[in-house]
Amino acid sequence: MASIRDIARQAEVSPGTVSRVLNNDPTLSVAKDTRTRIHQIAQDLQYQKSTRKNKSIQIITYASRAKEMSDPYYREIRLAIEAEVKRLNLSLKRTLRIDDQQNQINLHKVENAGAIIVIGNFSVDALNELKSHNPNMVVINNPNTPKSIDAVYSDLNDAMIELLDCILAQGLTSIAYVGGHHTIRGLDGITTTNATDVRYQAYRSWCKQHKIEEYVLLLGWEKKHGEDAVKRFLNKANDFPEVFIAGNDMLAIGILQQLQTSKKIIPEEVKLISFNDLEVIQYATPSISSVHIPVDEFGRTAVRMAEERINKTRQIAIHVVAEAQLKARTTFQV
Repeated sequence: MASIRDIARQAEVSPGTVSRVLNNDPTLSVAKDTRTRIHQIAQDLQYQKSTRKNKSIQIITYASRAKEMSDPYYREIRLAIEAEVKRLNLSLKRTLRIDDQQNQINLHKVENAGAIIVIGNFSVDALNELKSHNPNMVVINNPNTPKSIDAVYSDLNDAMIELLDCILAQGLTSIAYVGGHHTIRGLDGITTTNATDVRYQAYRSWCKQHKIEEYVLLLGWEKKHGEDAVKRFLNKANDFPEVFIAGNDMLAIGILQQLQTSKKIIPEEVKLISFNDLEVIQYATPSISSVHIPVDEFGRTAVRMAEERINKTRQIAIHVVAEAQLKARTTFQV
């Protein structure tokens, strides 16, 4: 590729003069024929001006501002993204939200970003539409992301199967799963509700394979839903689970508190395991065992993948599967 020095050598002028001519510097005093000669040589050498890299990252999220502030899952991802953006000397634009309050996305802002990081259960059509406006795109924690789009997530199917095998190895077969329904959102803000949570599907498949009775309550993802789940099981006189698996940490806290209120002895009478292992459960008493989903690594990895796209050091889309590990604490010991 031709450089300014190559043009200067042929035009017999200084590189500084070439640079100022090609950048149309109005303060430069140079003969018209010299200016013409420089432009002609640049054209003959197929010179291309280097463009300044757009190092900005645009987050597009499923979560409202209130949800992001109250839900540690979204908060920890954002903190990890912010830290990595700062470390790599990138910049972070104001977050675009497609939530219950805001259902119109500014696609002009999507196009003007150096790269976009998408957080939440967006539809495949929505992801493909975003990619058409900015190919430098990374999706966090959505295993349904098309293979042509960068993504980072954990394999929750395998994590659930490994957890259930671990529980069964201790001779425990009365296992309840408490979770909620997921919603998939389009760019127009319209949502569809479904029960296809990967953990729930894996639990049902495992129970069927091992001919074990299912105990499932899909009430929601908040602390109160965990409390309600325990109350419902308590109303079944002789049908109380030996183990509760909570789909997230907030559910686990609700389950734990209701078990304690009901005078259940943990872990002797009933055991509890959650998913995510966010900071919020570290302060629970007794300490809650949890399958650690590395959301901080999701954020860091997504930023690094976005930087590769900005710098054009990688052209092939990749999916990064981050390991999910059981962190055994008081409520369930391995």
